[in-house]
Amino acid sequence: MAKILYYDASSGISGDMNLAALVGLGVDFSYLCSELEKLNLSGEFRLEQKNVVKNGISATKIDVVLLKSQPHARSYADIKQILASSNLSEFCKKKAVAIFHVIAQAEAKVHAVSIDEVHFHEVGALDSIVDVVGAAICFEYLSENFGISRVVSSKIELGGGIVKCDHGYLNVPAPAVCEILKDVPVSLGRANFEMTTPTGAAILKACADEFVSEINFKIEKVAYGAGEKNAPNFANVLRAMICEVDESQNLVQKMISTNIDDMDAESFAFACEILRENGALDVFSHSIYMKKGRIGFELNVLCKSEDAKKLKELIFTHTTAIGVREIDVVKTELKRKFVSVETKFGDIRLKISGDDEKAKPEFDECKSAALAHKTSIFQVKKEIFKKYDEIRNSKK
Repeated sequence: MAKILYYDASSGISGDMNLAALVGLGVDFSYLCSELEKLNLSGEFRLEQKNVVKNGISATKIDVVLLKSQPHARSYADIKQILASSNLSEFCKKKAVAIFHVIAQAEAKVHAVSIDEVHFHEVGALDSIVDVVGAAICFEYLSENFGISRVVSSKIELGGGIVKCDHGYLNVPAPAVCEILKDVPVSLGRANFEMTTPTGAAILKACADEFVSEINFKIEKVAYGAGEKNAPNFANVLRAMICEVDESQNLVQKMISTNIDDMDAESFAFACEILRENGALDVFSHSIYMKKGRIGFELNVLCKSEDAKKLKELIFTHTTAIGVREIDVVKTELKRKFVSVETKFGDIRLKISGDDEKAKPEFDECKSAALAHKTSIFQVKKEIFKKYDEIRNSKK
């Protein structure tokens, strides 16, 4: 059996609801606070936790209390700099940047500017930065301490009515939410207020491996994260569950392929990079001989079903392809988990697949450690496996 984190987003999702639900599931609140201090923004905010009851449902409430005045807006570059200069783990930095990248792409599209020109207003506020980075910290904690291997979500309720933002009053869903949740199953109209915020939408879009209408699992733990609103007929809470699923269940994904023989290698590599940044689970290619003896590339993109349309559009935009092939493929996965190994180069995570038979260090963390300690990546990996073997032997 494999463990997943399942989101019931039938009452929407916001950044603070997500933090509250994950703390309710078992993420240690003091650990979350101490990790957030690694943002190097000490004295600018604090987290407060309390228990509330929403329409008869006991839920966790998390509030970000600002202690200093904040800039009116932050650019995407500003936020990336805050994350890069932090002492967060490489996993958390990468996950937080991925979430903000989803928002930046949406804002760039809505306002017809380049991604580097995007300035966040509400989403650039410190409480939203804490919500996003906090989400990354929680995902890492759940992976390491509960063995969570995948994140799965239901369709997302958006709500209704009108929302006030920096640009005035807008109909729900706000334009950024619409852009973020393209190709994701959603619903409207359960309540006359905004039920899914851009931050909440981006967290699920960037982190959920799958959006499903039906799934079979065994519930292990349930928690509720409280929202700000009170609805007359239902509890405004985000329900999150740690569940066990039969790991023999096969995952159906899409494989998109095309043959290209009229594109230079550098442009082709750039196109592959764009595909990876926009949701492709894997991008790989090999050289092939085409008609008239021309040498070309076969491009293959593996993705979730809901991302197939977007990735096909990107293939047509960034390559010379004029047609693609698309098939369903069945993927069978070994159970996987992450463990953090303390070494002389710092804490580095190992991905363990199967029954401890296959272990692979996270490359980005090894790279950072090698650069920081002016050593080779081979020495870092050797040290990790040495320490991991010591841990395993001590348990025998």
